[in-house]
Amino acid sequence: MIANLVEYFRPEQEIYLDSIIYKRIDVTNDNEIRDIALTCQDNVKASVNENGVKVILTRNLVFSPEMMFNLSISFGANLRFNERRSEHDWTKINIAEELIKNGDFITAPLMSRVSLLIGQITSSYGQQPLMLNPFLVKSELRPN
Repeated sequence: MIANLVEYFRPEQEIYLDSIIYKRIDVTNDNEIRDIALTCQDNVKASVNENGVKVILTRNLVFSPEMMFNLSISFGANLRFNERRSEHDWTKINIAEELIKNGDFITAPLMSRVSLLIGQITSSYGQQPLMLNPFLVKSELRPN
């Protein structure tokens, strides 16, 4: 593990909206539904290139039984290496795992944007907005 991961990247970061998938679901007979579960799953994908790291963070929301909506939001970031790049062989490092454990410098801003959009999108449904913590759900996290 690289405890000081932020020290290998330049302070400027390019953050962008990667994708939003929203599907409203009509429930025809909601009188029979008694137990509803909302699954919130986070996923981090990262790849190393010669100049830095590309990160895509995705949060998926799914109701069980299927109702109301399904929602997936992804934000990405391009991180550029600084002069300390040569201290590690980045091709042999699971960069997604490193970012999950020590990447709050970039995962926190990405998750803040994801959480904000979830609140805005779910408020358009006509109900109270769904406000989720802007932190990675690490127990459900799958690095890719």
